[in-house]
Amino acid sequence: MESELLTHCRILLVDDEDGFRDALIRRLRHRGLHVDEARSGGDALEHLSGNPADVVLLDIQLGDMDGRDVLRAMRRRGDDAAVIILSGHAYTDIALDAMRAGASDYLLKPCPVEELLERIENVYERLLEEREAKP
Repeated sequence: MESELLTHCRILLVDDEDGFRDALIRRLRHRGLHVDEARSGGDALEHLSGNPADVVLLDIQLGDMDGRDVLRAMRRRGDDAAVIILSGHAYTDIALDAMRAGASDYLLKPCPVEELLERIENVYERLLEEREAKP
């Protein structure tokens, strides 16, 4: 484990591609991270209702809904988790729209695990700072 900070981070991976989701979960758990999973946008929102996450790794194209819609629903209900949008396509307009909706970062998949870990740590540190600054 590279970062002691990340051992306290609760991560939710939302992706409808079983092979990608399973492989990434194995890699992240191997690094000592706590990772839950959701196979759809609806599953993610249901999971987050009872199990808050610090960082959500959110695929943009889910079978039941668009990842940006999941993000908007999270923000409407006050969920402050940092969200890293994952996409298999490099569409600038999608990335910009996701950032406007409240995403913390955007990453093309598949991506090197080291890069993902660095991004997770960065958004998690910012989230902790924002939480500490709130009255």
